[in-house]
Amino acid sequence: MRPKAIYYFILVLLVSVGLIACGGDTDDGTETPDKQTQPTTTSTESTQPDVVVGRDIDFAAEEQAIRDLYAEYALAHGDQDVDVLGNVWLRNEAKDVFTAWTFWAGTFEKNEGWKAVNKAWEGIFRLRGGKMEVDITYIAIDGRGKKSVLRGAYTWGNQKGDLISELNKDGNDWKIRSIDYTDGRFGKQVKDLIEPPHTFGEIPEE
Repeated sequence: MRPKAIYYFILVLLVSVGLIACGGDTDDGTETPDKQTQPTTTSTESTQPDVVVGRDIDFAAEEQAIRDLYAEYALAHGDQDVDVLGNVWLRNEAKDVFTAWTFWAGTFEKNEGWKAVNKAWEGIFRLRGGKMEVDITYIAIDGRGKKSVLRGAYTWGNQKGDLISELNKDGNDWKIRSIDYTDGRFGKQVKDLIEPPHTFGEIPEE
């Protein structure tokens, strides 16, 4: 009886081990997913195409519009028409809307804000007049087609000199934001654009 009891004990032990080894299987036949097949996180790198600056801007048309604006500006001076002059300026009271000149007995003056600019021209027109001409020597337009810097030589009556001007888009129209009639002799009143995508002429060497 002893050997037979040992035989049954070994048989029960083998059956138990076999059941334990099969215990990982589920009743519905599904398997535990392999960790190596788990989905990984997707890359957060943008797939949007790069924006090409100035791609849809007709720079030639924008440059012509700036020239037309300055032709209107010169005509308003010749006619001493403050109302027309006001139409070509950006109507903003910020300090970066200004004129800088030495028209008052050679003294440097800076008028800030659109109302001050217009009032200053009213005063100057009482003292000076004559046809104004602006020979545009340089135009730069930024990549958004919203800002421009213009340089030129002007003649107004017996006044002559070089000017630097900034223009901004106001809706669909260009407007003058600032003019320095001293060509920067009293400090850089108008900043040049850095590497503009469109230029006419060259900045003179200082």
